[in-house]
Amino acid sequence: MKVDLHIHSMYSDSSRSPEEIVALAKSRNVALLSICDHATIGAYSVLPEICRNNGIKYVLGVELEVLWKGESLHMLAYNFDPGDAEMKTFLDRQYKAIACEYIVYNMMQDYPQMSLEEYRHFTYPREKGGWKYLYYAVAKGAAKSYEEANETIYRRYGTPNHLSDFGECNLPDFCKMVKRAGGVPVLAHPGYLYERNPGGFVSMLSEMRMCGLEGIECYYPSHSKDAADICVHFCKNNDMRITGGCDCHGEFNKSEGFTVGGLEISLSMLDLKGILCSE
Repeated sequence: MKVDLHIHSMYSDSSRSPEEIVALAKSRNVALLSICDHATIGAYSVLPEICRNNGIKYVLGVELEVLWKGESLHMLAYNFDPGDAEMKTFLDRQYKAIACEYIVYNMMQDYPQMSLEEYRHFTYPREKGGWKYLYYAVAKGAAKSYEEANETIYRRYGTPNHLSDFGECNLPDFCKMVKRAGGVPVLAHPGYLYERNPGGFVSMLSEMRMCGLEGIECYYPSHSKDAADICVHFCKNNDMRITGGCDCHGEFNKSEGFTVGGLEISLSMLDLKGILCSE
């Protein structure tokens, strides 16, 4: 059974619909998947039926940003109650921040032809996926293409000041919230943290575990073998969940491995206790 537990859809910042994702998954022998859009579970309004019709299993997931020592940290939450009021409030607030009037406001300082009033009425090809503010940036001359905007606009106008707009949820509070909702909090793509501080990486994971972290995305396209091995070893030694995924964004990221089923991840490589529930 091939597994991909980190896929994005047109409900956040991918070019692909849930239908296209499932079709690709089926063609690549992926039998278990999770769409982890940024701050929204909108794809799950249609995904269960699509998966049932194609004989593919799914796990409810979402990707969120939290605060860790004053910086943004990407987290995955799996198998939580989608009706949980606290989670819904947090997702709604973060999605609103990403969806991104504050970024347009920041861009207005450099592009006076922009306005919040115009942005609120701006329409874009929703079926192509991606963020509204990036299409608006292209329309107003801040970038030549969506791809260029995706590479530059968020980095320049969305960080680091965006952290307070995300609800200032730190890692311990986030983990508690996810677990109260019946879910499992998992660290996303930790290899990036490993690259920044190889010597202190295990200590960092230990500290995060003490904050309530229950799993690590050990398998990821850009992870080095060292990073993956350290993560797997840490999880096995600390009874933590082992997950993996390709972080597919469709046509918006064509890097090697970053596609549905782009890694050879089997169920036997993972520990999905509390994430994958028997039916």
